[in-house]
Amino acid sequence: MVAGYGDTGTGRAGAARIDLVELAMPFFIVLDFFYGAFYNALPDGLLTPIAAALFGGQTVLAGVSILARPNWWRWRLFFVITALPFVWLTAHLILRQEIDFPQMLRYLGGFYLGVLVLGHADRFPVRLIAWLACGAIVWVMVWSFTQPLYLHSGETGVAEPVPGWWASVFGNGRLAPYHGGIDNPHSSGYMSLALMLVVHQAWLAGLLRWQVMVAFVGLAMVYIIGCFSTQVLVGAVVYFGAYGMFSTRFSRPMKAIVVAAGIGGMLFIVVENEQRKAEVRVDTNVKIEELGSGRLGTWMERLEIISARPAGEIWLGTGIGSDNMSSIIWRLKETTSHNTYLTMIIENGIIGFFAYWGALVMMMLGLGRTGICLFAPVFVTGMIGNGLSLRPMPFMMFFIAVSIAVWAMMRQAERSRRLAEHRRRLKEQQMAEVLAGRDGW
Repeated sequence: MVAGYGDTGTGRAGAARIDLVELAMPFFIVLDFFYGAFYNALPDGLLTPIAAALFGGQTVLAGVSILARPNWWRWRLFFVITALPFVWLTAHLILRQEIDFPQMLRYLGGFYLGVLVLGHADRFPVRLIAWLACGAIVWVMVWSFTQPLYLHSGETGVAEPVPGWWASVFGNGRLAPYHGGIDNPHSSGYMSLALMLVVHQAWLAGLLRWQVMVAFVGLAMVYIIGCFSTQVLVGAVVYFGAYGMFSTRFSRPMKAIVVAAGIGGMLFIVVENEQRKAEVRVDTNVKIEELGSGRLGTWMERLEIISARPAGEIWLGTGIGSDNMSSIIWRLKETTSHNTYLTMIIENGIIGFFAYWGALVMMMLGLGRTGICLFAPVFVTGMIGNGLSLRPMPFMMFFIAVSIAVWAMMRQAERSRRLAEHRRRLKEQQMAEVLAGRDGW
């Protein structure tokens, strides 16, 4: 159940005043799925207008939502999120950092959608969402298997199959990306993860049969494995692992076995992935700091940069996009930290770091155990890459999955309220009958 049902503003009070949200949400939901699934197939001229409509429109709806159902908890969440633009403005005024307003909107769009979800999930077309997610996954698989296998940056074709079961079945490349650009398999992996979360949450909410859920979750996992994005795979395992740990259907020994198997499976895939990369990349002389596609060495470089910064930049950061620097480990190629926590400190400083993660923690704790399971991939993937929260469209799709979870909690809370009311009336009726019997006696 939502922690403090009334406190998060997810009650039904004032439902008659929010027709705008109810009318607008189906349009934005369809646009979300359309933009997410067909990104690489859309004309370049449509990408920016659609993105502006999504991020701008849903941000405005979040403001309408919080005004229509004012609530102290959501006001605090809104304040914490809005602290980030003030950090950027202060850095601009004091440190002369540039402000990129479109990037600001992309940065915050998912967060404000979260504010909308936590106030008006009962107005989301959840059944439409569930089947759109299934349809998007079908499109993903059709698109990927009808496209040539994809070789990522620094990879080269080899005549012989590389080690591992994937290459022996499908070939040496990755499944073709469909979202985020033709050279961005990680973004496509994160979108598939978010779609998978939507389907799983729809099943938990009773909107899909378990057979349908298993089929489409399985398809999404095939793509996640086939795009060779280890960070996304770790996020998927963490998500289902968290649900397994909270499940009452499994005994403790069984949970221990599942945890061991999950960790073993991830290690197997990570090792196989590193071996595969060593085979398909031109430079196979891999050093320790180049493991994880150079992440370990890049993190060490970024920590040295942060420690050498003046106090103003440490506290306020250097602005959105400033983490894109050349890296010795990446052969002087410009790249980010591939670590969301380091990116937050570099771009937003210590103040922005706590505002950013503080808002996510508030939303997670507001949803109890369900929130821990849902947000676990956000926190974990941020440790090993440009995590889910740094992927604007997958992050918005993630909050669509959250909307189904909140909707289910609201429905359960409403049922509990009605049951309690029924029991109270039944007890009053029984008491009245007893008193009437005494009077008659």
